[in-house]
Amino acid sequence: MAKRLSKALRGKRRWVGFECSAEFEDRSSLKHHLATLWESFGIHAEIKLMDFHSASSAVSSDIAVVLDSDRGTGYGVLQVPHSQFSHLRSYIEADDSITLYKVQSYTSSGKIRLVRERMGMPKPPRKR
Repeated sequence: MAKRLSKALRGKRRWVGFECSAEFEDRSSLKHHLATLWESFGIHAEIKLMDFHSASSAVSSDIAVVLDSDRGTGYGVLQVPHSQFSHLRSYIEADDSITLYKVQSYTSSGKIRLVRERMGMPKPPRKR
């Protein structure tokens, strides 16, 4: 078994909490849309979709209460390499990005726990 890299040698990353259009009902449709979006932005790094709650889910309505939002959108968390973070943020942080790109950034941090807390997202159950 290969030895695990130390924390200092692993790649730096940022976590972005976002809201997305209600048209994305499943994870695969959102992943496909995000992949084409990143390509159009010129981002070729691996950006992972970590959490996703569609607009029709009960968790999403709980998150909307915490965020005081009535848009009826879905919510999620992205893992972004640190080198691409500012480039990505310039696109999805604008006020009109939800209408232009169907995705809008809500919060970001160096820790996924903080993003989930700010958005009122539950921690997903651990797979064993």
